[in-house]
Amino acid sequence: MLLDLPNLDGLRGHQVAPLIDWVAAAPDLTEIFEACLDHTQTTSKGGDYYTPSDVARLLAGVMEPREGDAVYDPVCGSGGLLLRAREYLEASGGHADELALYGQDASRIALQTAAMNVSVHGAAAHLEGPESTWVNDRFADRTFDVVVANPPFNQSGWDEGGYLRHSLPWPYGVPPAGNANFAWAQHVVRKMRPTGRGALLLPTGAATTAKAGEGRIRARLVDDDVLSCVVELPAGLIPHLRNPVSLWLFTKSKKPRDNWGRSDRSGQFLLIDARDTAASVTRGRRAMSEAAKKRITKTFAAWRGARGSQPYEDVPAWCTSVSQDEIAAKEYDVLPSHHVAAPPVEALPGDAHERAADLTDELLGLFETSRRLEAELRDLLGQL
Repeated sequence: MLLDLPNLDGLRGHQVAPLIDWVAAAPDLTEIFEACLDHTQTTSKGGDYYTPSDVARLLAGVMEPREGDAVYDPVCGSGGLLLRAREYLEASGGHADELALYGQDASRIALQTAAMNVSVHGAAAHLEGPESTWVNDRFADRTFDVVVANPPFNQSGWDEGGYLRHSLPWPYGVPPAGNANFAWAQHVVRKMRPTGRGALLLPTGAATTAKAGEGRIRARLVDDDVLSCVVELPAGLIPHLRNPVSLWLFTKSKKPRDNWGRSDRSGQFLLIDARDTAASVTRGRRAMSEAAKKRITKTFAAWRGARGSQPYEDVPAWCTSVSQDEIAAKEYDVLPSHHVAAPPVEALPGDAHERAADLTDELLGLFETSRRLEAELRDLLGQL
């Protein structure tokens, strides 16, 4: 649970002394640091934003980092995704120091924050920058077991006036100049080892858009079978973003192997509709519950046939496994809510009067749900 930070506005000179005493008395510096990050995330109006810890833990859970893995974040921000991978390994009974962490960021403030974050967690990481991964990839000669990224969405001006679009390798197609979403997707795949896996947060529109060549790149990712799963997440998880978010998972081979699973999922894709898995925690701020994160990770593990998982089954209104042909038939639209079937409607017992009463109760319940969703949407829009 995050700490209740004192009011730091306007502190000067001797007024800082109580703050120093407060920090010195804290039993856990990591809690203070994470509380400061959370405060910055929810109150800043510009500058560097960081991935909320609940979202970072979800990425770590689906990636399942193991001892000896090298984990890389090309836009590492505060280092939260890297540290959540280390936390996952430790919680799984592994030795956290057996995980090699690598990060790069264009922001000096972000790198300084990441260095402090790594230090207070008693970890070590290879952090590079401040320089954009696009301008100068400091890990150009390396590939990794796990690649994670939460890049700036719909990033324009990323390609240095067109130079990068025509000088870097783009095996799935040259990304549009005004939007780096599919540049990041290709970078994640490019940096994965042959048995590696990747996780990337993208605006949900990337799963269905056909503009500016993005649809062609998405189609080639599907046809090359490097995309394994798309999870449609709730709106409002990441402060300062009006875009809904989706989680894209990648692997270069879906055949059975130790760090993947026992099922051969070649030519198949898992789509999870998790839009209704968040709750409001403050005005304009939503978070996923532990139960929701576990359900997503367990569904993905079952689909892969991971050791100890339950057999996979499609679940109406939650998940479905589809083939390349099925996705191609829908013009390579991989948005889960466009594929996942609605729950079956059971015949209601009783005579017409009973059925009418039941339907009336159901309709009233839908009215209540509509009012709740409208209130939540108005709450979110009020923060924009």
